[in-house]
Amino acid sequence: MSETAPEAPDTGLDQRVGALEQGQQSILSRLDQLLTGPADEPAGPERPEVNIVDEIRKQLDERDRKAKPKTEPAAKAAPEPEQPPVPPVLRRHKIMGWAE
Repeated sequence: MSETAPEAPDTGLDQRVGALEQGQQSILSRLDQLLTGPADEPAGPERPEVNIVDEIRKQLDERDRKAKPKTEPAAKAAPEPEQPPVPPVLRRHKIMGWAE
């Protein structure tokens, strides 16, 4: 008995695998370019690099300065004394017309 496997007919599998590997390499190289970004382009006057955290803090500080009252608020009015709860009107009084 022979222990060697019979050779499969060539179906172009090697060509398909090679094309897929080339495509994958192309995609990975483009992804690397996108993630790293162009290192040769310095920030120009059209798009100055701004730290977004500093920009947000600056805007929040401006908002807080505008929102601060310039004078102390007027003294709060004295709260009204609590009224005792009004007893509910009974249904039979409503029906009889005794409810006011």
